[in-house]
Amino acid sequence: MLLQKYHENKEALKQIGREALAESRRMGLTISAKDRQNEANDQKKRERKDRVQAPVK
Repeated sequence: MLLQKYHENKEALKQIGREALAESRRMGLTISAKDRQNEANDQKKRERKDRVQAPVK
């Protein structure tokens, strides 16, 4: 139960971070190199997760 809540909260915090970066961009604020790197890593993970594996023959 606690582990499930931990994962839910972790994902919620990641979403808040994504929204904060998007808002910063809309406002024209600078984005730190670390934030850009984290965003790129997150994008790569989501792309890998979204890919559907071809059926094995």
